[in-house]
Amino acid sequence: MLVRDVVIRVPHGQTHDSDLRAETQLLALLEARAVPFTPRGVRLLNGGDGKPLAMAYDYVDGRSSKGIRFRGAAREQLARDLGQFLGALHHVPIDVVAAAGLPSDDFWYRVYVPLIDSCGRHLPAPVAHELDSAIRRFQPLIERAPRALVHADISGTHTLIGADNRLRGIIDFGEVGIADPAIDFAGILNDHTRSFLERALTYYGHAVDPEALQRAEFFIALVPLFTMRTAAREGDNETLRGAIADLRRRVRRAVVRVPGGPYHAPGTLGVLDARS
Repeated sequence: MLVRDVVIRVPHGQTHDSDLRAETQLLALLEARAVPFTPRGVRLLNGGDGKPLAMAYDYVDGRSSKGIRFRGAAREQLARDLGQFLGALHHVPIDVVAAAGLPSDDFWYRVYVPLIDSCGRHLPAPVAHELDSAIRRFQPLIERAPRALVHADISGTHTLIGADNRLRGIIDFGEVGIADPAIDFAGILNDHTRSFLERALTYYGHAVDPEALQRAEFFIALVPLFTMRTAAREGDNETLRGAIADLRRRVRRAVVRVPGGPYHAPGTLGVLDARS
């Protein structure tokens, strides 16, 4: 909701008061640490009983980048901006953000395992077998992944650009938490190619662990599960079938595209051992 030059974000009904407070506190922290492209002027709006009703922040003059094709200098600038945003976000010290009450449990078990379980009964046996094989292959990588402060919902919808196609802001930090940074790398793959992601990581400014791109390929392969869950709840069988087919294509591609050796983007500071 836009009121003059202020955006008012009213949370979904399932959002708890503590979640809204934590998100507001975190965004204020990110502004104080000058993390680029995050909402500015964030404040909590309370009701007459003192309970949080919504949050407000300064209007970002931009539009969704979803569906826009970036070429040449515009593509390079967006890669630079996204890489610098993720580098700054992921390297906010975890002990600094823990006080904001962010979820610090294992994101894989909190989000993805229940999602896979809820969708499993809708999968044909061959697709279920391929998914299970991929999980067994990738889970060791996930369990030894580093942890960082992540947005966890990066997409073109939440990436706002101006009339000049320059990045203006990243919005919707409702899923933010302490988790695998590859979740955000996968978010870029929602709307861009792997070569674009690799280019963005040349501006990351920090070491990229050697298995990060492998995990990103796996996380992006699982995106159709979210569509499946919604379609199953709504009884939308056509969308459900399409999501199953999409899942199978993505899982096969993720398995085929796993690189044979450590990933290293030129321009980063080196490669970290994922277990360190």
